[in-house]
Amino acid sequence: MFRRSLLPLVRPRPSDEPGLVYDEGVEEGGVVLSGTTRLPATGETYPVKNGYLDLLKGQLGGDNVANLTNFLPGAGRGYEPLWRVRSLNLLTGEDFPNGRELGIIAEKVGLQRGGLYLDLGCSAGLYTRNLARALGAAGDVIGVDISPSMLKEASRLSRKEDVAPSLVRADAASLPFADACMSGAVCGGTLNELGDPARVLRETHRVLQPGSRLAVMGILEAGTTNGRRLQRFLSTGGIQFFAPEELGGMLDAAGFEPDPLVTHGAVFFAAGTRR
Repeated sequence: MFRRSLLPLVRPRPSDEPGLVYDEGVEEGGVVLSGTTRLPATGETYPVKNGYLDLLKGQLGGDNVANLTNFLPGAGRGYEPLWRVRSLNLLTGEDFPNGRELGIIAEKVGLQRGGLYLDLGCSAGLYTRNLARALGAAGDVIGVDISPSMLKEASRLSRKEDVAPSLVRADAASLPFADACMSGAVCGGTLNELGDPARVLRETHRVLQPGSRLAVMGILEAGTTNGRRLQRFLSTGGIQFFAPEELGGMLDAAGFEPDPLVTHGAVFFAAGTRR
């Protein structure tokens, strides 16, 4: 699914201008459910299928083992019920339901009706769906991920919950959107799995409007011996863990004015305003 009115903002390469146009397919309430989009400058086409706009088509997109596990059969269906609903309870050592996390993220991104928000590495769409629900008809959300399995599940859950965010298969390191078109961006856990998080933060800065906000949830470096051992093992698959002081520096270098970091056990909430 992808909202037709947002297609002109989509640029498979940032230099592509104008953006995509809708050719044909199935549309409902201004949302393209399936069909074909086209880049006028080149004539290249990109399908909307399985509930998302696919800009990568035959490209794999993953750059490490952590990314590639999201391509496994059943990864999308299992992600939220098996892990996401209890992950912050385990990582923080507190009672941390999804609703509490979502409230923190919405507050930190400064969610405002009428805006267009980006969910980086949306997985099965937990943030995407809930931001779309909060905005209702007065705003839009675009969820980006590289995993077909995750995006298909994000689409299924969105339809089940009667919300209609736009979903796109694309690489967060080369965001396929026009400059300064987004009102804010969120990222739930994905920063730890990126091969080049600094580049993704710079790309996010590019697509955000001046003064808009980025809100990130992620996992810190462990403070115990056993925790460090586990994280060393996980790092062999491409997962990175951050020191608290590192996060502010990364945001600052990417062009954000960072907020004070908020931590709950091994979990951090970072945010910043785009300069």
